[in-house]
Amino acid sequence: MKSLTPRQRRHLPRLAAASAAGLLLAGAASHAVALEPARYSGIQPDQSLPPQTPESGYEFTIGGGVGVSPRYMGSDEYRVTPALNLALQTPYGVFVGLSGIGYRLSLPAGFFLSAALSYDGGRKDRAKGLDAGSDKLRGMGDIKRSVFTTLQAGYAIGDLAVVSVATDVPLSNRERGNVYRFALDSVLFKSPTDSVGMGATAHFASGKYAQTYFGVTANQSLNSGYRQYAAGGGLYGVSLTANWTHKFTKHWSTTVAGGVMRYTGNASKSPIVFNKTNYQVAATLDYTF
Repeated sequence: MKSLTPRQRRHLPRLAAASAAGLLLAGAASHAVALEPARYSGIQPDQSLPPQTPESGYEFTIGGGVGVSPRYMGSDEYRVTPALNLALQTPYGVFVGLSGIGYRLSLPAGFFLSAALSYDGGRKDRAKGLDAGSDKLRGMGDIKRSVFTTLQAGYAIGDLAVVSVATDVPLSNRERGNVYRFALDSVLFKSPTDSVGMGATAHFASGKYAQTYFGVTANQSLNSGYRQYAAGGGLYGVSLTANWTHKFTKHWSTTVAGGVMRYTGNASKSPIVFNKTNYQVAATLDYTF
């Protein structure tokens, strides 16, 4: 195998992070799709939710496609991103993918707990390759990349719906702040070849997170020209997602997913939020072992 050049090695984390955000998990069952607006195209499978376990107890999916997403949360500019898929589910609750690695504990009566280790690529104050960011953020400075843990608890209503609460807690770049989510994911239709799912999520932010992504400090105001703005914590947005998976054969399938995010409260009043409503879409062709 040909070794990577130093330049290629420098770009690997960026490509992996972009792929993780565009990642869509396709297979025999309908998988919930989560909207993570800070992570590139943001539409990705929520592997922490209880899956409909395949007969073998293991499921490995690989695939790729394309996605379209805003350049950053609240941006009025859009860009095309790769949508790669690499996901492993095991009968022991361990799940692995481009979006992270975690463990899900199934409890009696449909309840579950999960914990995962993930990565966020931050935000640039300029448009640069696959990184989140825009030239409209010049002078705002970069938001550093962060490793974080996602903790989740939920309840599965049979195979029809899952209600869950989750939080992302940064392990590095802790000044980034925490986010919290309350979500409802459901399967609207399922047949041997097709499945349709929908989800609704309320997104909450700590004061640090709100200030990091929506606030403008005195120094940032001086450098960027935007008015100083203190963004308090609380509900900052609500999102809706929908996904359709079509199975061609036992192994081959395609998934199309879309999402809309509406920014609310203090976030919607931020001087760097140029559009209170962001749209995202992605499609992948996948092979499941």
